[in-house]
Amino acid sequence: MVDTPAPAASPLEHLRIEPDLDRRSLPHIRAAGKRLEDLWAKGTDHCPSLIGAAAASGRMIHLDLDLTGECALKCFYCDRTPDRYNGVPNRQELTTEERKDIIRQARALGATTVEFPGAGEPMLDPGFWEIVEFIHDLGMTSIVFTSGYHLDEAAADRLYDLGATIFLKYNNIDTIVQDRMVGLRGYGEKAHEAMRILLARGFNRTIPTRLAIDVVVTPKYHDLDGVADLFRWCRDNNVHSYIVTLIPEGMADHKSILLERNRADELIELMRTIDETEYGIVYEPSRPMGGGYRCRQVNCGLFVNLFGEVYDCNGLSRLIGHVRTDSLEAIWNSAYARHVRQPDQDGFCLVRERQWEGRDLSAMDRKLEDYHRWQAANAPDDIVERAKEMVGVGRIELARTGAVPVGADT
Repeated sequence: MVDTPAPAASPLEHLRIEPDLDRRSLPHIRAAGKRLEDLWAKGTDHCPSLIGAAAASGRMIHLDLDLTGECALKCFYCDRTPDRYNGVPNRQELTTEERKDIIRQARALGATTVEFPGAGEPMLDPGFWEIVEFIHDLGMTSIVFTSGYHLDEAAADRLYDLGATIFLKYNNIDTIVQDRMVGLRGYGEKAHEAMRILLARGFNRTIPTRLAIDVVVTPKYHDLDGVADLFRWCRDNNVHSYIVTLIPEGMADHKSILLERNRADELIELMRTIDETEYGIVYEPSRPMGGGYRCRQVNCGLFVNLFGEVYDCNGLSRLIGHVRTDSLEAIWNSAYARHVRQPDQDGFCLVRERQWEGRDLSAMDRKLEDYHRWQAANAPDDIVERAKEMVGVGRIELARTGAVPVGADT
């Protein structure tokens, strides 16, 4: 990772740096000509050679870990399933010490990155700073998905010094649209200020960058011109453009707010064209991620939710094990987990493609659909079977309103 000069102008004053700037000469753009992953945020910049080497040695690279389910926002597109909320019946949330032990186990397996995708606002977790400091002491990188609502200059300084990468919720340049998307008046200005603080602290002055925007594109609140401007702003300012369609889970589990497949393709092609014609960056895009980004989480990591349930990632949600019945090493090396990791993910998103294909499954069935097919051709995996018992398979079902007994009206 190398330092780059500060952007030529304050990026929040206008969307572009300078009208006549040769964007192909920007240091991070030049670096991307040799390694596209240098445009991705530090800790997510997993290139194919790294994934291949890890697969050959059985090494883990990446751990996703839920912290608190508390959040001040009311995003209509929230993809959390009920088992990622605090207070789910018959679930005991992991303690800070348990989470540190999981991180320690992941480090022993080779992991270098710990990502906090939620479940709520990670910075609200009572153990947040203790955990981030623990990760730093282990020589690992923290990736924090945050609304920025609780971010001030002191917190930004501390995160910077601890080597963290920040994904800031930043759905729109228009602060009013931001307010409407998260259901909280005044949030847009708060996110705007958080972005200013992070840029001033220099999170975007390294290659790879340590700053990303987390943008969920929905039909109601986005047009392609607006997305294009936001994407250009990211490229000009060395900010990872995590611009994606929503994950159809939780509150977002209905087609009315999901960009249909053709529109998703159009969005991704727009970003590809901008990259090629304006920045000289050439690549083959992979739906649903734009800007050349390809998620490789399934091949190199695991996701542990609030209660210790282990999945392939926080989006695909294939149940693999439970940390209260088996060690992370046993789960990682189980027969079913090895089966899940075997195909090259290379950006493919099962949960979105399943929705676009019109396969309507319950939240619980989604967790086990692939396992049941694999089990029929092989044999039960004891680790998954123990996890099923812990999760309550056959006893509860998951609905947007929460976990309910099987047979109850959802």
